[in-house]
Amino acid sequence: MDWKIVDAGAAGWKDAAELHTLSWKTAYRGIVSDSYLENDCANDRQTVWSTRAKEWDPAKIVLLIARQDDGLALGMSCAVTDPGTGYGVLLDNLHVRPNLKRGGIGRALIAATGRWVAEHVPNTPMYLTVYKDNTNAVAFYRRMGGEEADAGIYAFKDGTSAPILRFTWRDPAKIAG
Repeated sequence: MDWKIVDAGAAGWKDAAELHTLSWKTAYRGIVSDSYLENDCANDRQTVWSTRAKEWDPAKIVLLIARQDDGLALGMSCAVTDPGTGYGVLLDNLHVRPNLKRGGIGRALIAATGRWVAEHVPNTPMYLTVYKDNTNAVAFYRRMGGEEADAGIYAFKDGTSAPILRFTWRDPAKIAG
């Protein structure tokens, strides 16, 4: 399968919403309520991404999509340069089609995002938060050189909560793809 990573910009929001939904419905089973995943997840992801596209500022956000030669979106990453946390650039999303995980797409996307951060926001770390119980993602971020920085709790709209971890890359340019 031939694919490449492209900067999709705001125009990529529909692909981002689809990949985000597919990923959540598999990776977050048992973490997020089944009711949410089956009934509200797709609409919420559509709303998140359509809103983000309307407010798009390419100086503050990047959406990279791994695209097959026929145009199919295989995976995506999104980084926000000024999330207001003081931790650096937020890797807000990294999702790969569930049937394509462990094929190098996620590794290539996180490395490309790290290079983008190093070029556009030099000398700034990159970080993300991940559900602690998403053990595959936690293991992936550790393999990719992320430093576990702290933990917390994320509260969902339905009143449930889940523990989260924060991973940081002090020099995002050094993430190996």
